[in-house]
Amino acid sequence: IGGALFEECLYDEMGQMINGNMADYLVPMATEMPDIIVAHIQTPTKSSMLGAKGAGEAGTAGAPGAVINAINDALAPFNVYSFDQPLTPEKVLKVLGTL
Repeated sequence: IGGALFEECLYDEMGQMINGNMADYLVPMATEMPDIIVAHIQTPTKSSMLGAKGAGEAGTAGAPGAVINAINDALAPFNVYSFDQPLTPEKVLKVLGTL
């Protein structure tokens, strides 16, 4: 969600990062995130001695696309869309032609 709405590396004309600290690089705070319910489901495999399988962040890979598509669904009545990430409020207003 942060990657879809907040997180962006910004550089000046000399290639220096201008938001390289946590005061300038925006990440969502707890109050800006929905409640997320996590379910742990165990399905051991017979392919390893411990029954363990690899895991990673693949389950979160679809979140930014889902958020951007939800915003575009909301923008559809205005016949505009944007797939630019992060899709900040300023970018939405520009797409709508009000900024």
